[in-house]
Amino acid sequence: MQSGADTVVLSGPAMVGLIRAVAALGDARLARYTVVGGVAVSVRLGQAHRATADVDTVFDETTSPDPVTALLALPGAERDPTGGHRVQVQGTKVEFLGVGPLDEHDLDGLPTKTALFVAAHSWALDTATPVTIISGDDRSVRATAPFATPAALIAMKLHAIEDRRATSGQDKRAGDAWDMYRLLVDLDADGSVRAALAAAPARLRSLVRETAERVLVVDAARTRGWLRAGDDTMGAVSAADLRAVGQQLIAAMR
Repeated sequence: MQSGADTVVLSGPAMVGLIRAVAALGDARLARYTVVGGVAVSVRLGQAHRATADVDTVFDETTSPDPVTALLALPGAERDPTGGHRVQVQGTKVEFLGVGPLDEHDLDGLPTKTALFVAAHSWALDTATPVTIISGDDRSVRATAPFATPAALIAMKLHAIEDRRATSGQDKRAGDAWDMYRLLVDLDADGSVRAALAAAPARLRSLVRETAERVLVVDAARTRGWLRAGDDTMGAVSAADLRAVGQQLIAAMR
């Protein structure tokens, strides 16, 4: 295990397979990677706050070994039929996204959505911190891995919520909005998440500020509509609630 890691216990039968899949990333001895997506949100919140079925991972594509090849060498791993950058680990899908070294000038000329996608995922890799996760249902199942920080997760979710394909359905956008809201409400009472985003590279900070103003403030009613497409708990968040957390976030990044 990595030293200096925080420890989080996650309960629920679904978490057992997810934690085993995260452990496999360590067993594969990947050089530089971080867990993102719904699993990382649950880890940062300290609870499995909504359903998630796979492990999303960002890795440094300039390092070796290749993560798909390394994972497939492990017992119980096999290729996922839906794509070459996905692997099934004992029935749990692990998806990989490669990023390379990023200079802010690399973002020049890119559309806003593309620039935010690239910058947010690169920053997530650069700022990840280790966490040990333990299954509350089977304490022998545990893993230590680098996970995206709350600030990086918000940056990635701001991209995702506006980039969902129509076939993804509104439930995906509901999850994105709920993740952002919970991360800000639960973890930013002391302003630490806002401070981290305010200290982000200038271009990423600008992209996050612009997108947060649109998603959480100007179009708060639309975002609230996506939340209402989720469950009753998500639907209880009002447009005013979204504007309140959004305005605080934006003010910190001016």
